[in-house]
Amino acid sequence: MRLYLVRHARTNNNVEQITQGWMDTELDDLGKAQANALATYFSDIQIDCIFSSDLQRCYETAFPTSHLKGIPITKSELLRERSLGQLENAPIADLRQAFEDEIKRTGESRYKVRPMGVESAYDVMARVAEFSKLIPTGQGNVVAFTHGMAEECLLCALIGAPVEASRSFSFDNASVTILDRSFDVWQLITYNSTSHLPI
Repeated sequence: MRLYLVRHARTNNNVEQITQGWMDTELDDLGKAQANALATYFSDIQIDCIFSSDLQRCYETAFPTSHLKGIPITKSELLRERSLGQLENAPIADLRQAFEDEIKRTGESRYKVRPMGVESAYDVMARVAEFSKLIPTGQGNVVAFTHGMAEECLLCALIGAPVEASRSFSFDNASVTILDRSFDVWQLITYNSTSHLPI
């Protein structure tokens, strides 16, 4: 089987470097164009199942593909972005500083700290690992629309990498990453492709 991982298309918060977390932000105009470009990308590909985070920016990204293919979207909270607690809708620089301060205060790993109610990386990894159990493993093609850090952790969960490897990955808005499952192992075929997107 083949799994397509898609990060949601662009929002205004992405442009302004403002955190989103579990905020229900919408796509901006370019983001809407990116969502339509994704539908074009998938137009000639057989799709058997579509999953999406239940947050609006993901659902909006998935909708054109769902509409074109006539396949319903299965929403899942397990695919949500990291919850950012009191730091939602804050400048990304503030989030980074909060992590540095909490690491210094506690001496704890950056993957375990929860500054100001932020979900830890271990929390996110456990959540998306639960989602990975929902992916059909028979024949067919599955698309999962999710978020940046959630996708980083999900990729780690699928290939058997520790959560600490998640920072080695980065996904652009509306990018496509492809994995094939063969002999009970996920193999990374395409990483962070954006060739289908408008300039």
